[in-house]
Amino acid sequence: MPPLPSLGHTPREALGSLARAWVSRSDNPDLFADLFAEVPRRPYTQLLRLNALLLSLALERLDPPEPGARLVRLASTVLTVLHGASSLSTVAPGFEEPFDVIGACERLATLELNDWWAPPPAVPPVAPADAGWSPPDAVDLVTGAPARLGDGVVAVVGLHRLAALEEAVRGGFGTAPTAGVTAVLVTNEPAELGPLARLTVTELCGCLRQSFPERAWPELQVVLDERAAIAAAAGVPAVSNETEHVLRVEAGRVVQRAEGAGAGQAIATTATAHSRHR
Repeated sequence: MPPLPSLGHTPREALGSLARAWVSRSDNPDLFADLFAEVPRRPYTQLLRLNALLLSLALERLDPPEPGARLVRLASTVLTVLHGASSLSTVAPGFEEPFDVIGACERLATLELNDWWAPPPAVPPVAPADAGWSPPDAVDLVTGAPARLGDGVVAVVGLHRLAALEEAVRGGFGTAPTAGVTAVLVTNEPAELGPLARLTVTELCGCLRQSFPERAWPELQVVLDERAAIAAAAGVPAVSNETEHVLRVEAGRVVQRAEGAGAGQAIATTATAHSRHR
């Protein structure tokens, strides 16, 4: 068994430590095999896209790429290696060599994929608002600590639309990620998909916290709103796996809203412009 992970201060060290944490997990692999045997493909794919974004943001904070570049495709490749290793450890125990998995992830740190952020071609209108903001307490799945649900951008997003969260994070100008973004994950199938969402995100983030220094942890907060209580506080009357409702909170009040495809980009653009003119 590989040694316990330690914090990595370069992308190579961090990815090697992430892989070490992943392959060293003491979880029962049969549990994961049972859970993922008949996993709904669309929400699971979107959850993995969210994980790729989280890992990319950690890598970008650890070693910032040139402006406009992103590391989501690199992060996706790392997750492909790790999930492949997990699958083989269940169906073909002893086939994969954990030290080789760790070494492969370390070497992926230098992989160049020419990955750039491209904003969506169209966004919905941003509507002004003036409503109170009193959400219930929640846990940030990224840090494992209570979420800070104060001022910033709040994206209430269904499990079929998680890839759109990058629009809220990247902001409207393709520069540094927007600070103060909270992703509120919702679904109209909480009993079936809530546990899948929680396990998928915490599975990665638990390893990420062991391998990346805290200064590199993603600023994006992720909360699972299984009872749609935060969504209700945000003024979203009903939720589904297709929900995409984004708002900006300022001074404890909702001041802007946008809904539909591109809503995250629309709100992030105005939030970034607002912060620049303050």
